[in-house]
Amino acid sequence: MQVERVQALALGMLNELPEKFIRPAHEQPLNTKAVEEIAVPVISLAKPHNIIVEEASEAAAQWGFFLITDHGIPASLIEELQKVGKEFYMLPQEEKEAYANDPASGRFDGYGTRMTKNHDDKVEWIDYFFHHTAPPSKVN
Repeated sequence: MQVERVQALALGMLNELPEKFIRPAHEQPLNTKAVEEIAVPVISLAKPHNIIVEEASEAAAQWGFFLITDHGIPASLIEELQKVGKEFYMLPQEEKEAYANDPASGRFDGYGTRMTKNHDDKVEWIDYFFHHTAPPSKVN
């Protein structure tokens, strides 16, 4: 099964990427090495609201992402979330599918995986777990 081959690659169990996942040269990034002088925008939630909005808007427009600090989430909770996330994605495919979402029935929360071919017949793989956290009426 293709999903298992990709998962094996992600877990370091395969040494090379199957050809169908390699993007054409013109679509590959030119620079994949870190540039030391450039830092990702960091936005502190301890600042006044108007400054947070301004900084987030600018970072999103210029970078497309940013790092949030002073959010009040304990580091231990973040570490635990990362740990259980890794454990979940290391489960066999059949076990992950026990938590599958079902958009056709209106249930979007849960596990999903999708492989689609783009116009160059290259495969794009997406593996995700979607979970509602708000409003409380949507939490499963």
